[in-house]
Amino acid sequence: MMKKYRTIDSVLNSPLAETAAPIEAECTDRVMRSTKLEDSIYTDLRADDGGLDQIEQDAEKKLASFPALSRDVFQSFYSLLPRRSGEESLSVAARKFNVPILNHITQSEDFSTLKSICEGRELPAYEAASEFIARAAGELDDLLSDLGGDKSELNTLEKLEKSEEQAQQDLADLLERMQRCKERDAQLEQSVVDAANRLDSKRRQVEAVGKMIDTSAAQHKEDMTAIVAQAVSAATEKAEEVQNIIGAWSDEPGKLEKNEVNTGLLDLVRKSQVLKDISKYLGRFREMFAQGKRNGYAYGRGEKYSLELGNNLSRALTSELAMLASPKTIPLFLQKYQRKQIKQYQRREPIYKGMGDIICCLDESISTRGDPAAWGKAVALTLLEIAADSGRSFALIHFAGDGDFKTDLFRPGEYTMQDKLSAAETFLNGGTDFQTPMEEALRLMKEEGFGNADIVFVTDGECELPQEYLDQLHQAQAACRFTVTGVLLDKEEPGMDFSLKAFCQDIYRTSQLLGDDIVRELVTKRV
Repeated sequence: MMKKYRTIDSVLNSPLAETAAPIEAECTDRVMRSTKLEDSIYTDLRADDGGLDQIEQDAEKKLASFPALSRDVFQSFYSLLPRRSGEESLSVAARKFNVPILNHITQSEDFSTLKSICEGRELPAYEAASEFIARAAGELDDLLSDLGGDKSELNTLEKLEKSEEQAQQDLADLLERMQRCKERDAQLEQSVVDAANRLDSKRRQVEAVGKMIDTSAAQHKEDMTAIVAQAVSAATEKAEEVQNIIGAWSDEPGKLEKNEVNTGLLDLVRKSQVLKDISKYLGRFREMFAQGKRNGYAYGRGEKYSLELGNNLSRALTSELAMLASPKTIPLFLQKYQRKQIKQYQRREPIYKGMGDIICCLDESISTRGDPAAWGKAVALTLLEIAADSGRSFALIHFAGDGDFKTDLFRPGEYTMQDKLSAAETFLNGGTDFQTPMEEALRLMKEEGFGNADIVFVTDGECELPQEYLDQLHQAQAACRFTVTGVLLDKEEPGMDFSLKAFCQDIYRTSQLLGDDIVRELVTKRV
């Protein structure tokens, strides 16, 4: 390479004359900045995770900055206010590999969903980050290739940058010596010229290798985007799984933190595909129940209220009527009355419409296997929680063909989590017979204290009951004042509700309403 500087004057008249010694700063592989609390949380989450340790150790042999990427991915998922370090403080591998990966993560289609689940929630954030890192490690060779050829390119650039820093230091030292010399020193001047050429050469090499890496990254951007997108998608599924399991089975579904209970639930449920499938729905249904409780107000046995605005004084809240006690607040009351803005009770329902014990008859014929069965179990378990919350008994009648049924009884305070899990995993398989579960429901009313019960009947099929039995059923309904609510899973085959009409007072059909809407109706009428 041709030397750019041949004389001391050419050096002194160039920008290199202002060269200062490089500031010694320790480079870091960490792109994301974290607080001491966040570091402590991550350390606790990471404890005893031998699987992730092994993944990082294997990947580190190919890329020194990979372990830091693992920490940064968690930070990007978890942090409420993610912050990045300046690029000048980053190692070459962090700048050229970790930063692009993190950029692709935040630009991916699923990131907003992932962030909404993980932000401030340590357990889903950690599980999602671990899933991403495992996927990225498996594709590390391809990622390195997309970002600049291979590992050697990044290593070369790192060595060149260190050589550049050393050359800059050498030139700065020589220029300082020249300034201290009172007389010209030809040998020293030549050393300055040589040092300037070495620095210029190193800078050109750094620029060339850097451009080569950037060009390769630009050419393979779509490939890298696809790899990262797949890993983010897998991470999102993992975060949703954690959220669903904890939300479905924990006594404190909102606490998504690492503790013995939560980790135990994750281990237990993940061993059962049935429980995992139910979890997809149950967590969401429990939230509907919690929302229903927040929006409704119970004032005495047999009455349920929610609030609205109006000017019906007979239904006005006591706190509103209290304004009439003071001359200062009477004008405000009159103004709210005129504008119909007085807070008042909205509805009132008698107890026999959903406030007695609950019996759920759940169709477990072969046609319900899979997603319909999971949805039905989630509905049943939500009804169980409603009953438990208000001190009511609950019965789950699993039914299939003629005479094929199993009953799980849940008395307030007399069952365990294992009882719930066992009921959830029960599946009879077989045909469809309506008379068997209804006879069992009537027996529960007569023999097990389920008088005035509220029956929810979930099925995907049809079954014509004998008229003689229907007459007996109607007599029992009139005598005991119980209701039967039918839920027909007829989304694929609408119009099969004729057999439910014979004994159900209300019927919800998946061909007419979304599953969530049906559950919301069931919850609203029973909270």
